[in-house]
Amino acid sequence: MWGILLTAGLIFSVGSRAEAVIFVEDFEAQFPAWESGWLGTNSDLQNYYGIGAGRGNNPDGLWIRNTPIIFDSTFGSSITSLDIDIANWTNFSFQVYDMSDNLLLDQPLTPNYGAYADPGTYWNLSTTSSNGISRLVFNGSNVLGNTSIDNVVVGTGPRSDDSNNNVIPEPATMALLGSGLLGFAGLRRKRS
Repeated sequence: MWGILLTAGLIFSVGSRAEAVIFVEDFEAQFPAWESGWLGTNSDLQNYYGIGAGRGNNPDGLWIRNTPIIFDSTFGSSITSLDIDIANWTNFSFQVYDMSDNLLLDQPLTPNYGAYADPGTYWNLSTTSSNGISRLVFNGSNVLGNTSIDNVVVGTGPRSDDSNNNVIPEPATMALLGSGLLGFAGLRRKRS
């Protein structure tokens, strides 16, 4: 009995670490499958051709219909990294903002005329955030219908507590529970 309680106490006292989760939208599935996936349900991203519509002349991505693209606040606050491919036919600046409205990325893009082939020709951009990502902005004229995104990858998960990327541990609740079980087992053994 003592061994079982000691083992249970050790398991509970160690506690678990929250793991990072990576979400990928590559728009490869038959349209409009992406609309019910993580990106469609956690942002206001719209297809240039409309809700439930196909991909048009783009075999490799999605022509965007709106800017900015705003993430749901709960999901957005969990984002620690963003990686995205962009094909464009017009000059604009791609901007990413965190949950406190700080500019994380401001990248001017010149036309690369990609997205008519699979795989297309894309700019690849990425950034990280310590407090989430609220929105993606395509800042320029004639962006809608002339800009395609693909391979949108976000990482979510534990935040870093310092510049060395040490993970903040979960609260010590499990350690307290484990200590309590050990104490209870010791008390019960004394009475026997």
